[in-house]
This record gives sequence, structure tokens and C-alpha cells, in this order.
Amino acid sequence: MKSLLRALLPLTLLFSAGLPAAMYKWVDENGQTHYSQHPPPDREYEALAPPPPPASDAGQAQQKLEQLLQRQDEQRQAREQAEQEAAAAEQQAEQRRQACEAARHNLRVLTTTGRARITGPDGVARYLPEEERQAKIAEAQKQIEEYCD
Repeated sequence: MKSLLRALLPLTLLFSAGLPAAMYKWVDENGQTHYSQHPPPDREYEALAPPPPPASDAGQAQQKLEQLLQRQDEQRQAREQAEQEAAAAEQQAEQRRQACEAARHNLRVLTTTGRARITGPDGVARYLPEEERQAKIAEAQKQIEEYCD
């Protein structure tokens, strides 16, 4: 029984909120006009009709709903784009960090060892001549300037 009352109470309040109260108009013995929700017991009165409720324009409501949905879609797209840009920026930063590490490692190897030995694309190891070693050192320094912050 209590659950039934709990279910009916909100419905009763919902439907009674939209009902306008009756209004009455009358003139007293001094000629003053009065408005009240209760009619006078001993006077002539006029029952006033409540004002009509505002017209609900279904087309306007549909248009507002479509605008809201469009705005939500635009916000979702902007958020997804921002997430993609952030992921791309993070990936680019990681690539720059790795390139910086590689350039620093190459410079360290080229400057700390007496003669540098590299393996060519054919898999054969060879010693770098001094001019080529200096060129690779300059290239590593340039990469450090470019990739390291």
C-alpha cells in the first residue's frame, strides 16, 4: 500500500501543478475592485477564466533538440580531434627523445674510442677514416641540436 502511495504522490503533484486556481472578481461597497481565489459570500462576483497556457510549438522544440544534438556532436568531434592531436604530439615527442638518445650515443662512441669501426650494409665491418669520423661527429652534433631540447 505504501509503495502505491509513493508512486501516486508524484503523479498527483505533477498533474495538480498544471491546474490553475479559480479567480474571482468583485466590487465592494466602496467601489474598489477585488480579485481573489475565493468568491465573496454576500456579493455578486464574476468568475475569471484562467489565461490559456503558452502554446507549445513542437517544431520549435524539435529544432532546439536538433541544435542541442548538433552541438553535442561538434563537442564530441572536437574532443576526439584534441585527443588524436595529443596522441600524435606524444608520439612525436617520444620519437624525438629516441632520436636524441641515439645521436648522443653516436657522439659518445665516436669521440671516446680511438678508431671507430662500423658495419656496412653488406655486413662487413670496417674502420672509419678520420675525415669520415669527423663528418659523423658533426652530423651527430647537428642531430643533438635538432632533437634534444
